[in-house]
Amino acid sequence: MDESWWLAQLKALESKAQRLETLNGLNTAINKSAPSKQIARRVLAAPELYECAEIGGSDPAAPKDGMVSATLELLDRCLHLMAPETGDVELPRLLNRGLTHTNPAVRSLVLNLLHRELLRQVHSGQIQQLPNNELLFLVLDELKQTETEASAVAIQILSIVLIQRLNDPGVQAKLVQLLQQNEIVRCRAYELAVNLSKSSASSLSYVEFILDAALSELDNDDVLLQASVMEILVPLAEQNHGLSYMERRRVFDVISNRVQRLEENPLDALLVPSIMKFFGKIAAVQPQKIIVGYSHMLVCLFEQLQSEDETILPTALDTLPNLAGTPQGKMLLHLNFQPAMERTMIKYGGYTKKLSAPIKVRLLNSLDVIYAMETMPPTKEIDNVLRGWYEAFAGGLQTNYIMDLINTPFPDLQLAALALLKTLCKYRWGVEALRNTGGAVEFLLSRQKDLHKDVKFLKWEILELLSVSPEFTPTETVRFTAYVNEGPYHIQADLNIATEPQGSA
Repeated sequence: MDESWWLAQLKALESKAQRLETLNGLNTAINKSAPSKQIARRVLAAPELYECAEIGGSDPAAPKDGMVSATLELLDRCLHLMAPETGDVELPRLLNRGLTHTNPAVRSLVLNLLHRELLRQVHSGQIQQLPNNELLFLVLDELKQTETEASAVAIQILSIVLIQRLNDPGVQAKLVQLLQQNEIVRCRAYELAVNLSKSSASSLSYVEFILDAALSELDNDDVLLQASVMEILVPLAEQNHGLSYMERRRVFDVISNRVQRLEENPLDALLVPSIMKFFGKIAAVQPQKIIVGYSHMLVCLFEQLQSEDETILPTALDTLPNLAGTPQGKMLLHLNFQPAMERTMIKYGGYTKKLSAPIKVRLLNSLDVIYAMETMPPTKEIDNVLRGWYEAFAGGLQTNYIMDLINTPFPDLQLAALALLKTLCKYRWGVEALRNTGGAVEFLLSRQKDLHKDVKFLKWEILELLSVSPEFTPTETVRFTAYVNEGPYHIQADLNIATEPQGSA
């Protein structure tokens, strides 16, 4: 189609009666033959196009769903064809209607386009300088919207480009405005500030007033808001300058004191799971800081793990692997909390018999992380620590508890138990434990047809580990190798031996 046809179609959009037919025609044409970048920009500049995407509620004259979806399709294609460059001085004018539209789906299209372009620039190592603040302000305004559909993308965009202009007075004023909004908008501002702070100490200094506002929320009476803020603050500790800021503001002391003073404010008990999660996630990146510096938090965690209370166990089960997920964390727990770890592992063994199925899955996933190692083999010290913890869990070197869960009719439990067994078989003592368990090897070598395909695959992966283990006899190794060579989904042929009836002599 030549330029005159496209311009005629845009003219036809002025007639409300012709809009749906025109939009369908434009979409058909654009799917057959993509127009030029200039035509795509002309389409995006047409105000009538954005009227077609408005959602009018009870207004009988408002665009119907079919028209809205046809408009979104056309907008999406044209946005891709226009090939945006964030350094283009005309870009804010071109995207203004989309970024300020009342339909959040339209704003999402534009924001996703910008995000993809910025990711391309990041990967190429050449992030374009913004010519002015206009585009930034349009994206910042998205954080004030009541809908959440596009706010996450807006935060990702701003986390990339806002660093260029953090010292700009206009940008600072816009950020201050966000702190004067409702708690949802404020939390978006806190998340943005944390993302920006991670890049450098200099960036942190420009948004420190936002981080300070986030910390002030911890004195709020709203438990859900406090929990949200703690969740948002966790990534700040990933960098040393972020951790230094949190230490200067005594963040860990303020939060941990809530646990120590529960008797004074019983409502704070509602916050304990969130506080445990906060300290656990910090410990995943700063194990020394938490395990050694805030021992009373770990005492509280171990109490929760002994509680048998299924309302708090999920968070506690998720927190322990954060503490024990790194080699340093494992050793620190062994040196500082070995008796508590052994009691916890013994309790875990009992939990495999009594907890509900979803909590058992959580427990198995927790153990899988605890026994996993980023690099194999582990040091001799860590290997001994993990062996001791496992023996406390299993009551010796055997895998009866795990095999009992594998033999349940629930695929989720089977998969979680097999995943843990696979991790254990990366250790010599883990292979020994499996070998000591009656029926375990036979189950792995069986070709049961009714098993879930993922269960079959995990069995195959475990046998692949066993096939190179020195713990088995040559005969057993041959059987393992044959199974592995046949593949995880091999079906054994049924052998029907026909016998010819003997006739009378």
